[in-house]
Amino acid sequence: MTTIAVIGAGIVGLAVSRSLRARGHDVRLIDPEPPGGGASFGNAGLIANYATAPMASLQTLRQMPAMLAQPDRSIAIDPRYMPTLAGFGWRFLRAAIPANFARHKADLVQLIREAVAAQHTLLDTLGGERLYHANGCLQIVRDSRCQASTLEAMAATKRADGIACEALSPGEVRELEPELKSKGLRGALYFPEIRSLRDPLSLSQCLYQRLRGEGLTHMVARLESLTPLKEGGWRLKAGESYLDVDRVVLCAGIANNGLLKELGTRLPVVSERGYHIMLKTPPSLNRPVGWLTHHFYATPMQEGIRMAGTTEFCRPDKAPNARRWSQLADWGTTLFGRSVEVEQEWVGVRHSTPDGLPVIGEVPGHPGLILAYGHGHLGLTLSAQTGRLVGGLIDGEALPEYAQALSPTRFLGPH
Repeated sequence: MTTIAVIGAGIVGLAVSRSLRARGHDVRLIDPEPPGGGASFGNAGLIANYATAPMASLQTLRQMPAMLAQPDRSIAIDPRYMPTLAGFGWRFLRAAIPANFARHKADLVQLIREAVAAQHTLLDTLGGERLYHANGCLQIVRDSRCQASTLEAMAATKRADGIACEALSPGEVRELEPELKSKGLRGALYFPEIRSLRDPLSLSQCLYQRLRGEGLTHMVARLESLTPLKEGGWRLKAGESYLDVDRVVLCAGIANNGLLKELGTRLPVVSERGYHIMLKTPPSLNRPVGWLTHHFYATPMQEGIRMAGTTEFCRPDKAPNARRWSQLADWGTTLFGRSVEVEQEWVGVRHSTPDGLPVIGEVPGHPGLILAYGHGHLGLTLSAQTGRLVGGLIDGEALPEYAQALSPTRFLGPH
């Protein structure tokens, strides 16, 4: 039996632990925080089958100046974070080259297809519709020159990726969501097969309780150091304790960068913060509604409507920008045509790569040290499949062809 330490108890770390235990490995889950915190808690709750196009594209580069110039922009870059973003930035530009974008998209389409199926299986295994809604989602267009033909072309692109998608008129959108403001509404993309969580934290807690019931060892401690052993394997200092294991899987999000730095390895995975607000006495929604221009979702959840999104490239420990919360509230007022009252505010850190693909694979020069992070906005969607890939890698199985594109070697080799 192989002893494996999984560092990080977010949804990715929990899914990896599940996969490894199912394969008969002895798993030690290590995290100082309760399971399912951070971005695993604060996300918009969608199993995002539609997310088949990496952000790094010529279209994004063309739109970026105007997006950054808008007073109500959904993307912000802290100038003091620019030195950290330097390596990320030029790789982002390279990833946007049409040939590279096409290759990354092809890999992402395959990954998303398998990941959504794996995540649906996980949800059904843990509790079925007690954990999720299956009402699809909308991505609306407001106050723009977008024509019906443009929406149909966008829907056709998604269908070409194997995603069920329809272009809806304003009237059809209102039939599905009567409380949306009709003035300025130009239409929407409708994704009928989307599942959305009733409460993201509940999913992590259900998975954790299942694992604990099966005998998972959980160490409530912070990983202080990683040291390779001469005879193979790794020595971990977790809190005041030392632990020797055969393999280590780093699922600690942006904190992985600090651990890797101590080993002389640097990857262009950066801090990309997201925000959410929970609405008090919210309007009624039947399904998640995203606003394409502002890159956020209003999702009906167990505790009410969560408005989640925006992108803020900055240090993970920077004080929250209260303007981001008020901006979400302003967008909610426009979305529903009436003022919204905020009950709760949250900010958390995503960990994002320049090519839009996660980092899953063994670190070159460090046998037995495996990475599973860099999921960006797709940690929830990709978590179960990440567990499957890590399990297959450790057990020496043949992996899908796209798995090579996820390896950290893509950032460490010659360019």
